[in-house]
Amino acid sequence: MMNKIVTCLSLLGAMLQLIGTVDDHDHKQTFLGEYASKVLNMREDELEDFMFWLVEQRIDHDRNLKVDIDELKHWMEHVYHSDVDKQITEEFFRCNLKKDYDITLKEYRACLAKDPKRPPPSAKSESRLINRWNQADQDGDSKLTLGEFAPFIRPEEPHHQMMHNLLTDEYFEDTDTDGDYQISLPEFLESPQERYVWAYPKWNQSEEERTPKETFTEADTDQDGFLNHSEVEHFLFPFEHDPADDEAQHLFGEVDENKDGYLTHEEIMKQLKLFVGSQVLQHGKLFHRNKDEL
Repeated sequence: MMNKIVTCLSLLGAMLQLIGTVDDHDHKQTFLGEYASKVLNMREDELEDFMFWLVEQRIDHDRNLKVDIDELKHWMEHVYHSDVDKQITEEFFRCNLKKDYDITLKEYRACLAKDPKRPPPSAKSESRLINRWNQADQDGDSKLTLGEFAPFIRPEEPHHQMMHNLLTDEYFEDTDTDGDYQISLPEFLESPQERYVWAYPKWNQSEEERTPKETFTEADTDQDGFLNHSEVEHFLFPFEHDPADDEAQHLFGEVDENKDGYLTHEEIMKQLKLFVGSQVLQHGKLFHRNKDEL
C-alpha cells in the first residue's frame, strides 16, 4: 500500500508540472473546482499531498485506488453546479445595492455601468436585457430574487427551460439574415457560435467527428433543408444531452489505456493536462459571456 502511495505522489508531481503549463485559470477551475484558489500558493510537496487527497477522498468514492466513470461524472457535476451557484450568488449581491432579498433593473444597470471595459449598451442589447429580465421575473413585480436572477444570468442551463424559447428567438435574430423565419445551411455556418458555445460541437478538435454540415443535417429533423424554430430550440437545448456524461466518456476514451473501465492513479497522472483543459465545464467563461452580451 505504501509503495502505491509513493508512486502516486511521484506521478502527481509530474502532473502538477503540467498544470503549470496551462495558463487559463478557468481550466484549473474546471477540474479543481472549489479548491482551485487553495493551490496557488502551495509548495510542491504540499501540492502533491493535496492532489493525492483530492483524488482519493473526493473523487474515488469507494477508495479502491481507481476511478470509474460514475465517480468522474459525479465530481464534474459537483464542480460545475457549486461554482455556477457561487458565481451567481456573488454577482447578485455585488449588484444588490440595498443588500436585501431582491434586485431592481435600475440597480443591475447601475452595476453594469461601473465596468469600465463594458461597451455602451446598444438598442439590441438593451432590448435583450429587458426581455430576459421580464421573462425571469416569474412573479411580475419588476424585481428579481436570487432564484429569479439565476435564469436571467444563466438562461442556457437545462433547468432554466422558461428562458429557452427566448434564447431561440435571439438565435434567429442573430442568424436569420434574410428574415424568412428559418435557418439555411449558409446561415447556420455563419452563425455567431461564440454566443452559443454550449450548443456547438468542437469541430476543430480531433475527438469530434461530425462536420458542420453533418451537424446541420442532424438538427434538420424533417430534412427540408432548413431549421425551423422547434429544430433550432432542440439543437440549442437537447434535453437528452448530458455534457458531464459526454465529457466523462471522452476522458475515459483518452485516459483508460487498458480499456478496463477504470482510471488508475497512474493513468490519471499521465493525462493531467487533458483533465484540467476539459471543455465541458467552462462555466466561468460562460458566466462572463452571458453578462457581457446583454
